[in-house]
Amino acid sequence: MKITLIREDRESGKETLSTCEADAWIDRIKTETKEEHVTRLRSMLLYTNPDSGGYYEHIDKLPRIYPSVEFGRSRDNGRKLKHYNGVVMLEVNHLAGLSEVELVKRQAALLPQTWAAFAGSSGRSVKIWVKFALPDGSLPVKEENIESFHAHAYRMAVQCYQPILPFPITLREPSMTQSCRMTLDAYPYFNWQAIPFCLEQPFGMPGEETFRQRQLTEKNPLSRLKPGYETSQTFTLLFETTLSKALNEMEEWKRGDDLQQLLVCLAEHCFKAGIPEEETVRQVMIHYFKQADETTVRTTIHNLYQECKGFGKKKSLTPEQATAFRLNEFMERRFEFRFNALTNDLEYRQRDSIHFYFKSVDQRVKNSIAMDALQEGIRVWDRDVNRYLSSNRVPLYNPVEDYLCNLGRWDGKDRIRALADLVPCNNPHWRELFYRWFLNMVAHWRGLDKLHSNSTSPLLVGAQGFRKSTYCRIILPPELRFGYTDSLDFKSKRDAELYLGRFMLIN
Repeated sequence: MKITLIREDRESGKETLSTCEADAWIDRIKTETKEEHVTRLRSMLLYTNPDSGGYYEHIDKLPRIYPSVEFGRSRDNGRKLKHYNGVVMLEVNHLAGLSEVELVKRQAALLPQTWAAFAGSSGRSVKIWVKFALPDGSLPVKEENIESFHAHAYRMAVQCYQPILPFPITLREPSMTQSCRMTLDAYPYFNWQAIPFCLEQPFGMPGEETFRQRQLTEKNPLSRLKPGYETSQTFTLLFETTLSKALNEMEEWKRGDDLQQLLVCLAEHCFKAGIPEEETVRQVMIHYFKQADETTVRTTIHNLYQECKGFGKKKSLTPEQATAFRLNEFMERRFEFRFNALTNDLEYRQRDSIHFYFKSVDQRVKNSIAMDALQEGIRVWDRDVNRYLSSNRVPLYNPVEDYLCNLGRWDGKDRIRALADLVPCNNPHWRELFYRWFLNMVAHWRGLDKLHSNSTSPLLVGAQGFRKSTYCRIILPPELRFGYTDSLDFKSKRDAELYLGRFMLIN
């Protein structure tokens, strides 16, 4: 697998492009060059404040490395994409020094999908390269498919790696052209046998959570401490609340002071809030990693938990937070909601009941939901229910995407031309024209191409009762026939534009 190295000369504006095998490049960064540009850059940064605007004069000598793509030269001497490597780069920045860099590298090496992990050019960051592939082991080829695949892969990589890293990942806009400077690391981690994450080709760029994604992750085996939240999320929220209370009580304490003073007060609040002892230790080590000794922290917290009485008796959440938790749990336990992006309708169905189909949410339904919540003892107002239903708690639902995702793999049998053959026709081009039009129509449903459109449409000519409208209707499968209409009045421009935006196929 080849990666791309690009060096730009700012004075002349010239750009030098070269490629290199990944393993050869890893060996290359183990030793410094004669010019020692990386070492000099790091020496400058040791005595430079990040806000002072320091600049290394020979920065152009350090080429930028592009792990995700292999570039070549086009005829006009520009960049041309030759191959996509399926590599996502994560960055952990603002580290204190070598010890933290090595810690992040060791943690990243725990996952078999880590292809490489090494120190950045500043010496205070770590770059993690993660491999991805399609279910069949291949990689997308078309640039629009690569763009959406890489964006979803980046989001998945962040979700998988952040829980095992002691420092936050610096979030970047996902791009296959993400790069880093040439660096120096005597002991980089490299696994040429890294197992890629398996990711299906997505339909588009990641946005809000979809109804399908919600369904796939809904059955979570983790127990939930607070309704509506996973255990880890709840513990984090409870700990942050107790930490805020402890800091308010100890007004004079600040980061860098003796941690023991804060630890005693904090542990007492955590005990009363019902946070388990081991979780309290974990959260303290995350917050005060640089100045906390784990053995001391464990001993102090354990002793205090042994002394205190009334575990979990003191509420740390505000009444508003408690109401939000309970409303969230009530909604997820009793109903399924989705926002139909095609019809712009909010839809619902009751869980564990005979109501198998989704219906539109109207004011009567909203009032019924509020009354049901009040009967369960949840003090909510109408505005609370409306706020929930108009938020990202309700996932987006695209009927077309949902239908296509559940079709399974294509068996190789051509059904589109067979559908065209149902029309008696002497035009020798009919089958191929219909095939091309059909693919273009579905591509626009998926939003793959927003710059072009079908310039022609099928025109069926025949006597009345010749089943022309019936044929048009069966072009759509039964699950999608809500998107078909044959009652469009072109005299009303407004209605025509609304129909064109709402329906998938207009006869």
